[in-house]
This record gives sequence, C-alpha cells and structure tokens, in this order.
Amino acid sequence: MFGKYFVLFAILFTGYFMRRINFIDDKMNNSINKLIVYFAYPCLIVHNIGTIDMSGEVITSFLIAFALSLAFFYMYGGVAFGYAKMRHFPQEESHILEFAMTTPNNGFMGFPVALLFFGEMGMLLMLAHNAAMNFFIFTYCVKLLRRNETGTRKATPKRFFKATLKFLLNPNILALMIGFILSLLGGLLPEAVDEYLVYIGNISTPMAMIFIGSTLTAYSFKDIVKSRVIIESSIAKLLIMPAVTLAIVYFLPIDPLIKCMVVLGATFPTAATVPMLSEQEGHDPGPGSKVLFLSTVASIVTVPLIIKLLMMLFM
Repeated sequence: MFGKYFVLFAILFTGYFMRRINFIDDKMNNSINKLIVYFAYPCLIVHNIGTIDMSGEVITSFLIAFALSLAFFYMYGGVAFGYAKMRHFPQEESHILEFAMTTPNNGFMGFPVALLFFGEMGMLLMLAHNAAMNFFIFTYCVKLLRRNETGTRKATPKRFFKATLKFLLNPNILALMIGFILSLLGGLLPEAVDEYLVYIGNISTPMAMIFIGSTLTAYSFKDIVKSRVIIESSIAKLLIMPAVTLAIVYFLPIDPLIKCMVVLGATFPTAATVPMLSEQEGHDPGPGSKVLFLSTVASIVTVPLIIKLLMMLFM
C-alpha cells in the first residue's frame, strides 16, 4: 500500500526537480494546470462515472457523501476560526490561514489517491467531497477573504446567480453531470470514444503530481519552518481536521466507504485554490502558499498512515 503512495510522491518530486533545473517554466506550468483541469480530469471523470451502474443505492451514497462533506466543511470553518483566535494569529494573515486549514487538495491529489486505493466508487465519493468543497469555497471562503475589508459587499440575487453559475461551470462538476447522465442511460459511449477518454484521463495522475511538485519550488523550506503560524496551520490541516472528522463519522450509521472518503478528503494538504483565490481577492498569497508547501511535504508521511488507519477501521 505504501509503495503505491510513494510512487505518486516520486512523480511529485520529479516535477520539483524539473522545475528546479528550469525544464518546466511558468508558462509550461500554467499549461499543465489547464490541461489537467479542463481536459484530463474531465475525461477521467466521464469515463469512471459513466461506466458505474448508477443504481438508487449509488446515487444515495453520493448525496449522503456530499451533504456530510458540506456539513463538515462549515464545521472546519468554525474550528479554524476558534483555533486562530485561541492561538492569536495575526489579523492580517488569519483569514487566509483559516482558508488554508479548511480547504484540502481533494482534486489534484484526492482523485488519483481515491481511485488508486478505493476504486471507481471511491473516486465518485471523492467527487462528492470535491463538489461540497467548491460550494463551501464560493459561499463561506470568499466571504472569509473579505472579512478585513472596510466596505462589505451586499448579497444580491445577481451575485448569488453568478456564484451558482461559476460552481456549475466548474469542469469537474460538468464532467460529473455528464458521467451521471451516461451512466443512467446505460453507458451509450461508443467503444472508441471511451478508449479515447481512458487514454487522456490516464495522464491526469502523473501530470497532476508533476504540477504539484513544480509549484513547491517557490518557497524556501528553511524560511517556512521558522513561522509558528504556518507550522500550526499545517498541523491543523493534516491532523486536527481529519481527527475531528474521524471521531464523528466513526459512530455514524453509514456505509464504511463513505466514512473513508469523508475522512480521506479532510486528510489531504492545502489546495492550490487558497493562494490563487487569495491573490484574486487582492491579498498576499504568501501565507496560503507556504501552508500549501509545508502541508504537501508533510503529507508524504501523514496521508499513507491515515489511509492505513481507515482500511483497518472500516474496510
């Protein structure tokens, strides 16, 4: 089990090395990102979801995973807020660090790991977790990033409509809906088209790990580990949030695989969305990027251990 996971991180460090020697530059890295998000992942999702026998039980499991994940995300927001207050995080960084503590990399890292260890159904449930996170980001997190602004933006039907449209037009959400429709129709894809989706989708895992690795070259590890708030935020992301989630789902009367995916989703390091959205909102992306870096490096140890624990408890 650990061998499979460390293969992923060997690919990640390949991306790190290639960026260090300037084989990958900013322009190429941006192109890799777009290739994965707008093409490879949607192909992977359409193939994997489109071939599932979409019974009532499967749909129910997806909806339960989505609702439960969404509830946990809002709970993480409260936990992160309380932790930052208790530990006296600087006001100018606290909102970004709270964002980093609550938002996992359940796409770039979550999809390949869920598929590798828990199969197609595991990936479907991780998609539910990812959909819940996107909803959480476009509601709670956007407001969180504007917390320190003197002027507040009023919630209007137009802004709500734009946020909903942005959520629905997310490539992963679109691919999920297409996959659902194909599955419900009994898999109408011609064999050649499905084979095409498999070939393109299969590049998503190695390319995603190369992309993550290449983004880690922006900061010095020595500088990052000197910051108390960065270390504590990373620990909260990798250990506190999964521990709280596990303690709650352990007693819930739901499918063990749903329990695994909800906990696993919380286990991943900080998502690249954090610094990117922070920058879009006019904030310094540095705190989010540093937590992303440290939590990603530390997850080499924490994620496989939690996967092992989940398999012992639920599978």
